[in-house]
Amino acid sequence: MATKEGGAITGEERIREKASNVYGTVSGYEGQPGEYQVSRIASLKHELDDVVKEFEAFVSKELAEVNASLTQKKLETIQPMNRADWEKANSDSESGGL
Repeated sequence: MATKEGGAITGEERIREKASNVYGTVSGYEGQPGEYQVSRIASLKHELDDVVKEFEAFVSKELAEVNASLTQKKLETIQPMNRADWEKANSDSESGGL
């Protein structure tokens, strides 16, 4: 669940919780996924694509402006982690540390 600064739970479901819910309902039933579940997966994919586009727009505009300001002050710029680097950094934690 989403939380606010200070740790208060907002009750807002994020994409990961929504995806987990669909996964749980699909994997917990022995039959084929229902039409609603298949539609929900497509809907979540669209929602995730929108978030990715929004983040890319942020990186290209706002982050570029922030980095320009940091460069002027001779400070290190902010470089977002790409997907491949994130997967590499998190591969050990997903294997259970084995």
